[in-house]
Amino acid sequence: MPQASVIVFVIGAPERLLNALEQAFSPRFQFVKVADEAALRDRLSQAADPIVLCGNGAGQAAGEALLERLPEWHKAAQGILLIEGNRVVSAIGTPDALRDFRYISLPLDLFAARQVLEAAAEIAALRQENRSLISDLERYLVTLRSASEDRVKQIAQERDEYRRQHIRMLDSIRNAERIQRAILPSEAKLDAIITQYFLIYKPRDIVSGDFYWTHIVKDETRTVFYVAVADCTGHGVPGAFLSMVGTTLLNQIVAQNPWQAPGAILEQLHDGVLNSLRQTSRRLDIDDGMEICLCRLEGMKIIFAGARRPLYIVSQSDERWWALEEIKGDKRAIGGGRKREGWRYANHEIEIPRGAMLYLTTDGFADQANPASERYGARRLREKLLEIAPMTCLGQRFALEKDLSQFQQNEPQRDDMTIFGIRAPILSAAALQLPSGSFSVTGNLIL
Repeated sequence: MPQASVIVFVIGAPERLLNALEQAFSPRFQFVKVADEAALRDRLSQAADPIVLCGNGAGQAAGEALLERLPEWHKAAQGILLIEGNRVVSAIGTPDALRDFRYISLPLDLFAARQVLEAAAEIAALRQENRSLISDLERYLVTLRSASEDRVKQIAQERDEYRRQHIRMLDSIRNAERIQRAILPSEAKLDAIITQYFLIYKPRDIVSGDFYWTHIVKDETRTVFYVAVADCTGHGVPGAFLSMVGTTLLNQIVAQNPWQAPGAILEQLHDGVLNSLRQTSRRLDIDDGMEICLCRLEGMKIIFAGARRPLYIVSQSDERWWALEEIKGDKRAIGGGRKREGWRYANHEIEIPRGAMLYLTTDGFADQANPASERYGARRLREKLLEIAPMTCLGQRFALEKDLSQFQQNEPQRDDMTIFGIRAPILSAAALQLPSGSFSVTGNLIL
C-alpha cells in the first residue's frame, strides 16, 4: 500500500524554492503555502501533527521568531527553518539560535533536505500511532473497568447468596441437633437412674453419627438395665439420620421383647437396618451401618454383645491392684450388606465386683490425630482408662478431656467421639423404685 502524502505548511519561502521542493519530494510530501501568521494559526488548529517549513521572507530573524512561537499555537507542531548556509555557521555558536528546531540550509541540498523532512514525518507518524494506542488503551480500560465492576457486583451477589444459604443450612442443622438431643437420653435423666457415670459426647459437625441409648425393664422381682454406645457410618447429617434409625429400632426391639439377650437384640437390629435402608435389594448399593457395644446389666452381672466394638472393664483385684479386661465384640458390623442367614452375635456373661468401671466407646477418641499425624490409639486409651479408673467419674472425664486436648493441640477433630463410663453398682434407688414395665430413656423423659 503506498504511503499517504505528508502535508507541510510553508510560510515565508520564495516561490522558486517551493517549486523546487515540490519537484524533488512530491508525492511523498505535499507543500501547502500559507500567506501569513493568521492563516498559519488557522491551518494549525485543524491539523493533528503539523509540520511547518518557515523561511525568512519577512527578514533574517523572522523565521526563527515565528518557530519559537509555534508551540504556543500547537503543542505537537514541528518546525523546520530554511536558513542560508553562511548563517548556519554563525548560528551554531549562538545560544538561542537553531537549538529548538531542525533546519534546511540554503542553497538547497536535496539529500540533507530529504533526511530532515523524513525525520519530521516519522515523528508525526509515531505521535499518531501513539495517540491511537492510547485511545485503544483508554477504551480497553473503560471496558475492563466496566467488566470489573460487573464482576465485583456478581461476586458480591454470589457471596451474599452463599451466606444466606449457609445460614439456612446452619439453621437446619441446628434444628436437627435439637431433634437428636431430644432423642438421646439427657444427662439430667441419666443422673436420676445411674449411680455414678460420666459421658464424653463430642460431635464433629454439630450433629453426630454416634449415639448412646439406655432402657430399663422391670417387674416385681427383677430390674434390667440396657446401655449401648454406637458409631454409625459417616458423621454430620448422614450419620445423624442413621443414629436416629438405630435409636428407634432399639426401642422397638426391646419394647416387643423386654427380656432378651444383647446378641439377639443385635441380630434384630441388623435385620431392621437392612430393611430400613433397603439394603437387601440388589438394585441398591447402600453399605451404611453401625458398630455398637451393647450391655444388659442385672445386679452385678453383665451380658455383653458387640458389633466390631469392645467393652472395657477395669476392676480391683484382691491384692488391691487395678486391672483392665477387654472383651471384644464380633467382627461383623450392623447393616452394611446382605442379610446373613444363621449368623448369631455372641453373648459374653461376666460377673463384676463392686466399684468396677465399665467403658463403652466409639473409635473417634482413639482415632484422633495430633499435628504430627499420630493417632491417639486404642492402646493409649486403654492405659489411660486403667490409670484413671480409681478416680471419681467426674475426675475421669476431666482427665480424659485434658489428655486429649494436650495430644490434639490445634489439630481439627477427625470424627465423632463418645465414651460412656459407668461404675458398678449401676442403678440408683430412684430407678429401682420404678413400677413394673419397660422404660425408654429419651431426652428428659422416661417413657
